[in-house]
Formats: sequence, structure tokens, C-alpha cells
Amino acid sequence: MTARSPYRPMGAWRGRPMGTWRRSVSRCRPGSTGAGRVGTVGVGVLLVLAWVRVTGPQLVDVLHDGRPAFNSPVESMPATGRLLGDAVTAAFLGLAVLLTGYGLWRRRPDRLPALALVLAPLATIHLAGLIAGERPGPVALALPAAAVASWVLRPGPSVLATIGALGAVTAAGSILLAALRPDLALLTGADAGAKSGAIGGLLTGPYPHSNVLGLILALSLPFVFGLRHPPTRRVALTSILVALLWTGSRTSQLAALVVLLSWALLSWGVLPRGLLTRGRRGLLIGEHGRPRGLLIGVPVAAGLGLTVASPLLTTDPASFTERGRIWRALLSRWAERPFTGHGPGYFERQPGLAEALGGRYTHGHNLLVHLLTVGGLLTVALFAVLLGLVWRRATILAGAGAGAMAGAGAITGPPRSGSPAVVPVLFLVALAWVSWLEASHAAVTLAGHLTWLPLCLIARAGPPDPPDPGPPSGSEDQDVA
Repeated sequence: MTARSPYRPMGAWRGRPMGTWRRSVSRCRPGSTGAGRVGTVGVGVLLVLAWVRVTGPQLVDVLHDGRPAFNSPVESMPATGRLLGDAVTAAFLGLAVLLTGYGLWRRRPDRLPALALVLAPLATIHLAGLIAGERPGPVALALPAAAVASWVLRPGPSVLATIGALGAVTAAGSILLAALRPDLALLTGADAGAKSGAIGGLLTGPYPHSNVLGLILALSLPFVFGLRHPPTRRVALTSILVALLWTGSRTSQLAALVVLLSWALLSWGVLPRGLLTRGRRGLLIGEHGRPRGLLIGVPVAAGLGLTVASPLLTTDPASFTERGRIWRALLSRWAERPFTGHGPGYFERQPGLAEALGGRYTHGHNLLVHLLTVGGLLTVALFAVLLGLVWRRATILAGAGAGAMAGAGAITGPPRSGSPAVVPVLFLVALAWVSWLEASHAAVTLAGHLTWLPLCLIARAGPPDPPDPGPPSGSEDQDVA
């Protein structure tokens, strides 16, 4: 008895169950080879290490020394947190190098121009820092190293669900910390501002502000829909939404609402029947249940439109909770170096900037303003091209996922909520809507991994594996002779 090769003449497949054909073909899919399986696990570990790097030091310091004052200097972080962060960063870099070496040994990388485009915005920001006299440390190599490792290994799209699982752990852990130590996990008093009416205060978890936790949860939310087991997906979704509501972070809550509405549209349960016509004339849904660009493009375009228009049209310094003041101050300083910007360390090294901004901030509270400040027009142009590449890839993945599942008889409409096919589109929706009034997620250190790594993984991803419907009833699924 020897296993038959999956590469057979088409005539040899006649009369075979659909499940047998699909499982054999899936062996040739991205992520199903040895390098792909190692890539999926390895990149998943990199995502976990990035999460530990961002969360671990802050949790240790909060438990050891109590909650620090909001906007306190980075230099005030105790040695324990710094040592833990450095150790995790070193482990992250070491694993990324090992994975890259393994990937290069197993296969020859392709689509290198696209990889260069993924790395280009990070490179130009660090170049701006070098021009301004900054000396980047090892942490500056973390995101590029992870991007290269992901590119040469080509992990399966299921790796994105790791981010959703980590978001659920973050939400549940923050709620648990608030229940056990509310003095450490809740923001109260003057720091909570006008939103202090929340239950006991605003949920922050181990992070310095509730907006930080809200941003992490909003960017993690789309990846929950990539979790394959419905009970796990429901528990993760509930924990994230409860924690997000408790943060009082209105920007992140709005982004989550738009993500959920977009998911509902992609699931086509709430759309009028006339908009669901499948075929060449369908307005929102095309052949085989593939979503049209109009369906998945409007939420992303609306969020990006707000991101661009808000800082350019706002003249009142008090608008958007004093963000107007931050935008005016940073745009005036960007004009000093419009092409290259001031580098990633500008907020820490520039004397008097805190007074001009009205606080010790480390980002521009708007993605456009932040990128202009740290990287100039060159970085903004490259990031826009990168978004275009990722957008095109996301629409291809959504269409391929819908077509594959419809062809397998799994569905007759757009991608299901538990399919990895919808995740890239939902992530772009979340990214566009949180970038309107926040920008800490665009950091070029591991603090920005929830932006840069998903963009890289989506740009690299291949079509998702359709769910296996199993063999037809009454037939035996035998794959050996």
C-alpha cells in the first residue's frame, strides 16, 4: 500500500470525493510545506514575543512600584522592566535571524520588490533619525528582521489569528487585574478627565493610559474573526468588547464599531436583498460570493479620509480634546524638514516640545501628522504605496477565500466570519479608524508591532485554505491504493 501522488492527471480524479481532491491540493498551498509550517509556528512565536515585550515590562513595574504618573518620563522606568524588555528584544532578534536563515536554506525568496516596499517606510524613518544625529539601537532592527523572516518563510494566513488570541488574553488579564488590584488597573481622578464616570474608573490594565489599552484591543479585534473554533471566537470577542467598553477610549470604540459593521456587511446578513445579487451585475457581491471592492473599500476610505482631513482642516487648538494644539505645533515643526522629517526620537530629544504640545507625548495623535513629523513626505508617500499594496492583497484574499469556499460547497455567499479571508480587510478598517486620533501604534520599535507586522503578513499572505466539508455521506474517503 503506497500513498498516491497529489500530482495526478485530471482524469484520475473523476469519481473521487471532493474532500480527497481538496486535501491533496492543500498540500501545495502556502503554509502547508515544511518551511511554511515552521514559518507559521515561528512567526506566531515572534508575535507572542512582541506582545510580551510590550506588556511584560509594564506589568512587572506596575506590580512592583505601583501605577506611575501619566506622561512620566521613560527614564523613570525601574531597572527590572528595562532588563526584561532588553532580554525579550534579544530573544526576538535571535529568533528572527534563525527563522530567516532556515527560510533561505529551504527556499528561494520571491517578490523581493514587494518586501523592499514593506521595509521602505521603516528605513526612511530611521534615515531621518540618522540625519538628525540619532543613533538607533538594536530594537530598531526588530521589526525589519521579523518582516524579512516572515517573507522568506511565507507562513500560512492562520498565523494572524495569534494576534486575536493575544488581544483576548490582554482583555481578560486587564479585567482580572482590575478585579484584584483596582488601584493598579484603573485610571481615576484628574487623569481620567471627563470620562471618570466609568465603573470605578477607566480600565488601563498594565498600560499607562486607558487609550493605550483601547488601541491594542481595537487593532486586535479583527484577528479574532480568524479563530476557527466558534466557542473560542465568541469568548475572545466578548472579552475584548467588554474591556474596550470599560476603557472609555472613544476613538478605539468607534473603530471597533466600524469593524463590526464591516464584518456584518461581509457576512451579508444585514444587507438588503437587492444588493446581494451574485453574478456580473451584482453591486456589492460578485460571482461566487466574492465581495466587490465597493463593499470593502468604503469603510477603509472613510477612515483614511478622516485621518488626512482632520489635522489639515482643524484650526481650533481645543478641538478633539486638545489634539488641535498638538497638530498645529507638530505641523509647524514639520515644515522645517518637510521631505525627511525629524526622526523617530524627536519627541524625546526636542527641548520645549512638551510645553508646546501641552504634555509629554511620544506621538502625534494622528497617523498623518506623526509620519510627517518623524519621516517627512518621503515616508508618507511610501506608506501610502504600502497601504495600496496591502489593500490590493486584502481584496484578493477576500475574493479567493470566498471563491474557494463556494467552489468547495461550503458557502454560497461572501466569506464567513470564521474565515481568515475577512481578517485582512477588517484589519485595514481598524487601522484606518484608530489612526484618525491616535498614532502610538506607528512606532518603529516593537511597540508598533500591531501595525507593521500585520501589514507585512498580509502583503505576503497567499490564499487561505478553505474549510474541509468532509467526504460526502455514504462514501469512503480513501487516499491510498
